Amino acid sequence: MKTRFLHCADIHLGYLQYGLKERFNDFAAAFNAVIDKAIGEHSPRRDGRRIAFDEELQGPVDFVILAGDLFHRRSIDALTLNQAIRGLRRLRDKGIPCIAVEGNHERAYYEDVIGWMKFLALQDLIILLDAEVDQHGFALKPWDAKRRQGAYYEPKPGVRIYGMRYFGAGTGAAIKAYAEALATTPQEGVEYSVFVTHAGVEGQLDDKADGVSFRQWSPLRPYIDYVALGHFHKPFQLEDWIYNPGSPEACSSAEAAWSPRGYWWVEVDTAQRDAGGIPHLAKLGNPPRRAFRRYSYKVDHVCSLENLMMQLEEFAKRKALELTTELAGKQNEIVPPVIELYLTGVIPFDRRALDVTEIEKLAHEAFRPLALQVKCLVQSAEQPLDSGQPLPRGELERQVLAGLFRRDVRYAADADRWAQAALALKQLSLSNAPADAILEALGELLRQVDGAEQDII
Repeated sequence: MKTRFLHCADIHLGYLQYGLKERFNDFAAAFNAVIDKAIGEHSPRRDGRRIAFDEELQGPVDFVILAGDLFHRRSIDALTLNQAIRGLRRLRDKGIPCIAVEGNHERAYYEDVIGWMKFLALQDLIILLDAEVDQHGFALKPWDAKRRQGAYYEPKPGVRIYGMRYFGAGTGAAIKAYAEALATTPQEGVEYSVFVTHAGVEGQLDDKADGVSFRQWSPLRPYIDYVALGHFHKPFQLEDWIYNPGSPEACSSAEAAWSPRGYWWVEVDTAQRDAGGIPHLAKLGNPPRRAFRRYSYKVDHVCSLENLMMQLEEFAKRKALELTTELAGKQNEIVPPVIELYLTGVIPFDRRALDVTEIEKLAHEAFRPLALQVKCLVQSAEQPLDSGQPLPRGELERQVLAGLFRRDVRYAADADRWAQAALALKQLSLSNAPADAILEALGELLRQVDGAEQDII
């Protein structure tokens, strides 16, 4: 038996990122690019030119799997709903079923009768899968076209797709119960099985604590050939069995480094398993998306405010030129870009003298971005105090921390530097700095403290 399908997730229609209508439209454009691939069409660029991406992946597919988070919010507006309907109708008009599960972003409110994914199922635009629960656990019933519900659906003879909604912290227990139900579900005529849910795998994202361990997924293995996930926006595959496509469009600058991503294109040939091989071949697609870049600038080497602004301007112009050259050779990144600029380190003057508006102005002139965010995470080398006045909170915190470090013989010799380092890390954390920026700052602070201790020795 042979078949071909496309697996996507985390579309996030309706996300008005940075409050910009262009970003709202970007998510719809990414969704349409994935649908173009599924039905075998080329995607037009958002600047009007037509491009052919992933030429080796030729459509159309037999079915599409959507592993949750079609929408960014539970409550959506008419325009977002229209974007979803128009895209899904294109699949239906080509006779390509879209088999979906509900993600965490689109769960119905407690008082609602149905959510928007159920609404789309009632419009015959998606096959929304979920298992019913009875006193014995999950009841795996086939898709009922009249009731518009069921735990599994067979898009073509020999292929069965099982689905389970988002369970959050209860995912591990739900997987175990689902595997127990699979053990008693008739499998006659089934040559290839897919399990779809909206959940992550432990260890794939450092800042995600809700992943399920690979061991917890393993009870499904005797019954399932392909596990189709969503939820984590980073693409990955594990042991040619668990697959996550990543988000087609970036929901944050941290996702920019994950390329390619956006969908898995899967060719199934069960004869390969009969010959002792893997019954499918999965290739990661890379649809067009908005260019995102994050830059970090350390201010430790500046000697004055004027010197800082001059060096920042040179830095921004250099990086903008490098980015222009880089993007000129890439078809799948849309311009103008989104830019994030982080300022880190210690300055030899009062931090309050920094005018972030002026920094934003020079960055805008250099990059000409669609959106720009400047995060000023710097610390002043000294906190000037007025004699006889109450201590500012920052200085009070520094003195308390320095006192604590002096109680420990390992840090007493350089207590003031350790206290300043701790405050700098606190400020980075409160400013929602990305993990890599915090780690970079920590490394630099440790080197500075270590250098000072060597001088003392």
